[in-house]
Amino acid sequence: MAATIGKLAKVMYGSVKIAGLSTWTMSGYTAQTLEDTEFGDTIQSFVFGGAGDPGEVTFQGYHDPADTTGQAAFATACQAGVKLTNLYFYETATKYWAVAADGHILPTKCDSIVFERNALGMVDFAGKVSGKAMTAYGT
Repeated sequence: MAATIGKLAKVMYGSVKIAGLSTWTMSGYTAQTLEDTEFGDTIQSFVFGGAGDPGEVTFQGYHDPADTTGQAAFATACQAGVKLTNLYFYETATKYWAVAADGHILPTKCDSIVFERNALGMVDFAGKVSGKAMTAYGT
């Protein structure tokens, strides 16, 4: 069984690594389903609909106020409502996920910062994938 170790993972915003991150997730594609149950049926039935949901991406880690080209740049894009096509989620040094051509990521959450008394500050970011699904590139 092949396995991938998370220690090689990272999130890149363009050509810049976003500093301090320790987790990234993709919710994945969800096909739309429509109910087509008829009168008299005792169990619901469904068919595929026209448009699936390409999902969401999230990434979290340590708050780094000095990361002006990563964390702060993503937050600026989020607050300005910029559609991103250059956000890359690496599994390894050579394999990554990005939204497919003609799609984009709408940054939806930034600067969600938590400070606990005896811990490092944590930050949380999110984005909604739109137009195309996330696609794996590389090996």
